[in-house]
Amino acid sequence: MHEPLDLLLVIGGYNSSNTSHLAEMGEAKLPTYFIKNAAKMESDKLIHHYDQHKHEELETSNWLRPGKITVGITAGASCPNNLIEDTIRRLFELRGISAQELIAAA
Repeated sequence: MHEPLDLLLVIGGYNSSNTSHLAEMGEAKLPTYFIKNAAKMESDKLIHHYDQHKHEELETSNWLRPGKITVGITAGASCPNNLIEDTIRRLFELRGISAQELIAAA
């Protein structure tokens, strides 16, 4: 069964043409947040993300709505795996699920 995405996180360098293209494709279909790393997800109420049309980092409030959602995560080809893992871990933390709980569930 295919779940439609509620939002997309694109991880990678703001100057990467590959990552920028991933963000462009996402923006055409759904709310997309282009971030350098997990630290840009300050809370479930605030995210700092890059707007490649304005060439600046923006803040968006209430980006991670409560309740069940489906989040897509993608990254540029040169993005280190640890940045992707940190982003996934941070997303779960924002939902109240600790890294220890994730490891125990695996």
